[in-house]
Amino acid sequence: MAYADYEYYRDTYKGTLSETAYERLSERASDYIDSRTGYILKKAGITEEMEERVKKACCALSEVMSSVETGSSVKASESVGDMSVSYAVGTQRSDVQKLDDAIQLYLADLVKAVKWL
Repeated sequence: MAYADYEYYRDTYKGTLSETAYERLSERASDYIDSRTGYILKKAGITEEMEERVKKACCALSEVMSSVETGSSVKASESVGDMSVSYAVGTQRSDVQKLDDAIQLYLADLVKAVKWL
């Protein structure tokens, strides 16, 4: 079960993924959070204080996963005449780094507690 439902994602987090995409990705995002935190949230439970941060982490991670799936990249330059597009090379973070950055924003205290990353 995902940490944040679509209603929370849409209304509180103000996300733009479709309901179908979010429901699929939020399950994966929740699993990723569990694996990267050593399943501490499942073992110890989520306090009320932590609940909002975990929901936001789930939402953020779902969006990053969507971006990774679609292969979104950072454009370094773009031309219109004769159509030329180039993407930044060497400056992009790996997919795992993007995923970890998304949840670390919300779960940094927990990150330190379980010593991941």
